Amino acid sequence: NTTYSIGTETARSLSTKNRFFHWFLEFPEVMEKGGFDCILGNPPYMGGQRLSGTFGYPFCQCMRWLYAPAGLSELVVYFIRRVHTLLRKNGFAAVITTNSIKDGRVRKDGLEQIVLTGSEINMAIRNIKWPGTANLVVSLLAFYKGIWRGLKFLDNSKVEFINTYLEDYIIQPKPQKLLENQNLVFQGSIFLGNGFLLTHDEAKQFCETAPENSEVIMPIINGKEINNNPVQKPGRCIINFRDWPKKRAQNYLIPFSRVEEKVKPIREKQKIKKRRELWWIFAGPTPALTESLSKLSRCFVVARTTKHLSFSAMPTDYVFSDATFVFTTDRWDLFSVVQSSIHEIWARKYSGSLATRLRYTSTNCFNTFAFPVGLMQNSDLNVANLGERYHTLRKSIMKSLWIGLTKLYNLFHDPNLSKDKIMKISKKSIEISESGFQDLIELRNLQLEIDSAILELYGWKDLKLEYDFYELEYLPENDRVRYTIAKEVRRELLNRLLEENLSRTNEQISSRNIGKGDKNLVAKDNLFEKFL
Repeated sequence: NTTYSIGTETARSLSTKNRFFHWFLEFPEVMEKGGFDCILGNPPYMGGQRLSGTFGYPFCQCMRWLYAPAGLSELVVYFIRRVHTLLRKNGFAAVITTNSIKDGRVRKDGLEQIVLTGSEINMAIRNIKWPGTANLVVSLLAFYKGIWRGLKFLDNSKVEFINTYLEDYIIQPKPQKLLENQNLVFQGSIFLGNGFLLTHDEAKQFCETAPENSEVIMPIINGKEINNNPVQKPGRCIINFRDWPKKRAQNYLIPFSRVEEKVKPIREKQKIKKRRELWWIFAGPTPALTESLSKLSRCFVVARTTKHLSFSAMPTDYVFSDATFVFTTDRWDLFSVVQSSIHEIWARKYSGSLATRLRYTSTNCFNTFAFPVGLMQNSDLNVANLGERYHTLRKSIMKSLWIGLTKLYNLFHDPNLSKDKIMKISKKSIEISESGFQDLIELRNLQLEIDSAILELYGWKDLKLEYDFYELEYLPENDRVRYTIAKEVRRELLNRLLEENLSRTNEQISSRNIGKGDKNLVAKDNLFEKFL
């Protein structure tokens, strides 16, 4: 009893000092009966990269240990997992939660772990605009600790099942990375130090003072400029010493001095040794990206966080910021595939999200996507011509109406598109707006042509795309209408793409000797057999 008393007082003292709530001390009678009958809450959200900076590494290590196999995906994950442990068997929980609870690692660390214990989601409402002043989209979620025999509701409609993606069908096997897609899409550079950045005027002055400085000063473009600038031009320049040794970088006196003064002090505080020691080099350059671009005059770039998935042709002498992903090919037929609705359906399914926007990733969206068989090896002239025509027309519309990609696609998906609406948004004349209206209709037609041509490459001629304006359930309630493929066709496409992914994964396994390090591939093979 003495030991118990000391332990209790120590816990109370620590909870007061560190300002945390000790459930077991505050509600011993509840815990004695197995937990709470019902918990309601609105847990906080904080992305994984900010957790260590805000709470420190001991907190992060503790969370990893307590909620293994969870990583550092989102603070809300730990709150929901904690809520789950505090419920008694057959207890209920309902929370207001981040819209990303169903996406990527957040889903895997949170809802998936809860469901794996035998609990069930019995209510979800997706993508609700926060009623307050904050520009926020949330989801409502309820789960039951046990097997739920009652009614289930998804977006206020009765359903038989709710999975951890907050969809009404049973989750299929997870797609695997495909070897033929590796080292084709890269995240842009993480320079880590704003001292690398220059205004165009500063860059001009540096080069006029010493012309050789132009060898290390390059334009840099970010996701916002790709999506919002009508001509998609870089707004700044950046000092880029590639992976050069210090001795070589020092030959460029003015740029090196700038980086030494403004970047070195920041990098010396970094915990990663390489970042401290190689302070004149970007923290996250990708040598493979640099090498791949050196062979090309053109590549295709997408904003990492974007409302509309849209790739754009870019010159390869730019530096691309970490807010972008770079597809290192100059082929227009491959552009057509990633710009197609077929690829977007896949990306929306397996990506993450930030508020209402897509978070595109090479790992989940591209490396797992099954391109039409043989297209990587042999170009298709018809699909290439369609892609180039589409991109040329889109670029022309942006320039004539002087709008960026986001505004262009807002118009593209507007079922009530009119020249008056275009004139209001673009501030252009009636004649230009009328021409823009006709061009946007043509762009829609080209999108349909591209999707149909790619469907034919897959050999899925039996599918009819049924293009029209549809509400997409995964988008915000006040902005769900898109000109796209019918819902049932989208679901069938996802099924076929997944089957294609798993089939190719199985072929990869069969074509290589499974050694000691490939045991996990055996499990994937079994997963594929189960899927079939």
